[in-house]
Amino acid sequence: MKLWIVLLAVICTSWLSIVEKRPRFTTIQNENKPIGIFREVRFTTQERADNGGVIPVLPSPLPEPDDHRQYVLVELSNEYQYSVKLALNVSDEYILGYHPGDSDTSYFFDGVAEDVRNALFPDSTVRRDLPYTGMYGSLENFAGVNDRRDIPLGIGELHQHINYMNIITQPDSSTLAKALLVCIQMVSEAVRLRNLQHKILEVADPDADGNYGVYYPDLLMTQYEGAWGKISEAVQSTTNGIFTRPVSLKKSDREFFDLKSVKEVIFIVGIISKDCNERGNSPSLLPIPMRSTSLESNDDTCEIALAPTSYITGRNGLCVDVYQESYRNGNKIILSKCGQNKASQLWELRMYDNTIRSGGKCLTTTGYNSGSYVMIHDREMAIPDATKWEIQSDGAIRNPKSELVLTASEDSWGVINLVVDKNIYASKQTWYASNITKPPVTTIVGYQGLCLLAFQSSVWLEFCVSYNIEQQWAIYPDGTIRPPKNQDGCLKYANAGEDVVRVGTCDGGAEERWRFQSDGTILHVMTRKVMDVKDATAILPEITVNNYNRRNTQIWFQV
Repeated sequence: MKLWIVLLAVICTSWLSIVEKRPRFTTIQNENKPIGIFREVRFTTQERADNGGVIPVLPSPLPEPDDHRQYVLVELSNEYQYSVKLALNVSDEYILGYHPGDSDTSYFFDGVAEDVRNALFPDSTVRRDLPYTGMYGSLENFAGVNDRRDIPLGIGELHQHINYMNIITQPDSSTLAKALLVCIQMVSEAVRLRNLQHKILEVADPDADGNYGVYYPDLLMTQYEGAWGKISEAVQSTTNGIFTRPVSLKKSDREFFDLKSVKEVIFIVGIISKDCNERGNSPSLLPIPMRSTSLESNDDTCEIALAPTSYITGRNGLCVDVYQESYRNGNKIILSKCGQNKASQLWELRMYDNTIRSGGKCLTTTGYNSGSYVMIHDREMAIPDATKWEIQSDGAIRNPKSELVLTASEDSWGVINLVVDKNIYASKQTWYASNITKPPVTTIVGYQGLCLLAFQSSVWLEFCVSYNIEQQWAIYPDGTIRPPKNQDGCLKYANAGEDVVRVGTCDGGAEERWRFQSDGTILHVMTRKVMDVKDATAILPEITVNNYNRRNTQIWFQV
């Protein structure tokens, strides 16, 4: 079975120019195709998006609903010469309607405005209403299923549904409603959610007999689908990466968990809708969750926490701590093992005055030169500029006056003191605010569904094996990636001698600092290059870094 996937994803002012420029994709003849669909739709709709934050924000709707720039066409076709065009709204990636092949009829979900219908599919002479909305409950009802989890997703399934969308003309057909449920999840939802992308890619290649596998979404995946709007709002209402209110998801009938920060969703959510107006003096993002004190809501802006309280973790997963729990003015700040609800490790991040406080006193630099140590001090008795900090999206905490960043510095006694120093993008200069202090352990999946594996100092890709500890990685708050069996070892890229990533002793340097990004890349911060496969044809491909060029070998998933 061959399935041709054609993506028409160019935003233009005339439909003629769109048709002329459409790129083509196939999952059979070109390995790029399934992931190419997600990437190209995302790339096209991001042309008007806000890309200034850690997760791109889709644009607000244009004033005129019939403006062609508000929509993207995605065309799917198969080897039997059947095709279907899907019309997507650029502001939320959602499907509004479809046009089968060369038919003179187009179909729209109930509730799509008349001027929008007239703007889409200009070659259609007949526009018909579907008897349901694009909401899942409405579609599931007409599809005759209690839950969309009963409907399989996959390339082979999509192949069949393209046929049905051309053959079936009765809008109330249950088969047609199922087809739209598949299209919505395999196009719209997969562009929004990288975890769903990964599941679809797992079944994207046919077996030796030419048959495709299928994926049945589980409860958690459908929870992510339903919560995308809430996650979008939560990301835009953060203070230093902290959600004002957690987003609750259900793993099973008895198991729930909360998403509390940007860092928890950055490798899951690829793009978000714009749910908040711009805020003046919008704070930069320090990735993650905490307890909040006061809240502020400003008309159409999202509600934000003005002063969340959290641990601040850094090098080796240790917590920022007031030395010996003594709050006398001038006492130094150190890193120590995180303790449960230890008062001297809890910090209030004040958005409104840019101070970081514990016990009512301020994190304060003793000077503006490299190596100046950091202390606890009364705000009223300190030099104001010495108490101000910018918490940046890359994990750095910067003193604006000196332009130096908070740095962990180990003395001859083995005590890790906090100082300010020039930013060299080292792991010892990376910080993460959270009430969860234990580094999460995950599997990192890359090119062709292979898993990242470490054995001693060597790193390569290999077929994934469940529960193989050598294919697991601990993601530390200091930007390091470590094998659970050797958490004194870090993934490093030294760019000296052999051009590969290896495991070496963690030393707080820049060679070991990485950043997971919402487009699926893993950035080596020092070189500004992304993790890549050195030779994709090798039996056990080694890992290197390269300039980002949108190759599939540079895309990674956490599972």
